[in-house]
Amino acid sequence: MLFSIFHTIVHRWYVFLFLLGYLLVSSYHWGWKRSIKLLVIGYLVAWASEASSIRNGFPYGFYQYHYDQMPNEIFVWGVPFWDSLSYPFLAFAGWMMALYLHSRWKRFTPLNELHRSWITVLLGAVLTMILDIVIDPVSKRGSQWFLGDIYSYPGGGWYFGVPLSNFAGWFLVALAILGIFRLTDKLEGIPKSIDSVKLGVMLFWGVYLFNLGISLYIKAYPLAVVSSLWGIALWIASKFGRRSNLQELI
Repeated sequence: MLFSIFHTIVHRWYVFLFLLGYLLVSSYHWGWKRSIKLLVIGYLVAWASEASSIRNGFPYGFYQYHYDQMPNEIFVWGVPFWDSLSYPFLAFAGWMMALYLHSRWKRFTPLNELHRSWITVLLGAVLTMILDIVIDPVSKRGSQWFLGDIYSYPGGGWYFGVPLSNFAGWFLVALAILGIFRLTDKLEGIPKSIDSVKLGVMLFWGVYLFNLGISLYIKAYPLAVVSSLWGIALWIASKFGRRSNLQELI
């Protein structure tokens, strides 16, 4: 068991690096209790969604893991343990990006009010899905980099080999994670400043740039071009409006 844990951490170091980034940023943003809470909610919802999809195709569509390509790794009812760990930090990054954009579009609305807004939650799910639009085509080409050939879609897919159902599934799962968290937490008193939100935005861009970099590394240039367009669109969206310094402290 200890060897499997060590093997997973060493071979999936990038997942644990982003997970560490999430814990540091989120604990600064809203404290350790909420950080652990989102981690647990996110992991359980993600694991259930993956366990369901590999068996009945919901919510991502049918896909299958290549277990022979993942020796010595930990599985939970057919799902790699490390894989579901990515959902909480991706959902958090999407939420922080949504809060940042929402705060610029509604510059005179207090941050705390925007943080509790269900529009921010919905936008957070959309942005988490956009992250996966960049991530999943790269992951599917894992045989060309250090991820490995760990899964495939038997029926193929329209978007660089990935079915559109996968992205719809990511939206639903991200919405479930963020929605459950929001329903069980009033989010009072946070954030008092835009600074912690910007750190979450940095986490978002870190994940995006990592996967864009991988697409360039494996010379998947058409994918890199399209992924770049997603990033440019988000960058342009972030330039609309300007946050009032007076409102950051409310």
